[in-house]
This record gives sequence, structure tokens and C-alpha cells, in this order.
Amino acid sequence: MIRYDIVICGIGGQGVISLGTILKLAAIEEGVSVMGAERRGGAQREGSVTSNIRYRGLSPGEAHDERAMATSGLIPAAGADMMIAMEPLEALRHAALLNERSVVIVNDFPLIPVSVRIGERAYPARDEIYARLRRFTPHVHVVDIDGLSKQNFNSLRQVNTVSLGLASALGALPVSEESILATVKQRFPDFETNKRAFDLGRSASGAATHGR
Repeated sequence: MIRYDIVICGIGGQGVISLGTILKLAAIEEGVSVMGAERRGGAQREGSVTSNIRYRGLSPGEAHDERAMATSGLIPAAGADMMIAMEPLEALRHAALLNERSVVIVNDFPLIPVSVRIGERAYPARDEIYARLRRFTPHVHVVDIDGLSKQNFNSLRQVNTVSLGLASALGALPVSEESILATVKQRFPDFETNKRAFDLGRSASGAATHGR
């Protein structure tokens, strides 16, 4: 049976929900069963936002089993095959979902919370964050996704599609590049620009392996 679980995490306003929606609709485009759950409540308070995407499908020749296909929308502890973290500290906050095989993509662009800005808390050093993530899994790929979008498109609007390209290249997603791009074309304006952003993410995946 095909099973693949992705958690996307970040701060309100970073496009976490939109990114999760694309990955869910791509599954529908391809005929793969998908379910999930979202946490949106902190979006207006610079709080955590998460999207869980849980793919289920049949391997060739496998008979349908309704019990095996049924699952919760929430990924359990140590259950994530992939994490896409739009902010470094959010990756660490959700690290309990990781296991030694998990693929982690981290946007190397910290968003400093209010508690840090007013001196009540300290933001950990990013090297420390990434070292702690690698205690869970060696497959941690650090990319300045915001920087790539700004440098190549003079905008942050392509952050999600760069992230999709990275996920497509680095993970074993049960949905094809074609289905992801077909969904992007339906949901986002200016498909040609977003196609270039997706390809940029795929190209950046090689350097990401040697990231910070």
C-alpha cells in the first residue's frame, strides 16, 4: 500500500495552507486518495500554522481494503515522511513528527517573534536548530527559499512554487510533477513564472543537500 505523509509548518501569512491545498488537489488530479488536517488559529497572532497531507493508494495488483485506507487527518509522532518548514524554529517546534527516514526542507529565513523583538525571549542560533533537527534525521535540506524567490522574481509570490519544486525533487511523493503543475496552473496566476519557480526549486535541490 502506498503511504506518504507530509507536514507543512510555518507562521501565519507564509502560505502554509495554500501549499497544502496544492499538494492535496494534485492527489485528486492524479487519482490518489488524500486526507489531512490544518491548524489555522494562530495566523493572526504571528502564531504557528500547520497543514497535514496524508496520501494513501494501492500498489499494483493490491485489492482495495477500506480499513487500511481509513486514517486520521493528523500525522502521529514520528510519522512524517516529509516536512516542509517555512521557518526554522517552526521546524524544530514540530520535530516530534520526524523519524530517521524523514526528508526535511527548511526555509533558511527566520521570522523573529514579538517576544524576541521586545527582549523577553532569545531566538536560537540557526546552526543549533539544524543540528538538533539532524538528531532526528540526517535528511535535512536547508534552502533560503525566500531569497531565491526575491533574487529570481523580485517577489515573494513564488516561494510556494519554489518549495513545491524542492519537495518534488527531494521526496518520494506519490503524485507526479505533471499533476502538481496542472494544479498550480489552475490555482495560481501567471503559470509560466510559477513553472520557472518550480523548476528553480528542483534545480536548487542539489545544493540543498549540502546546505547549512
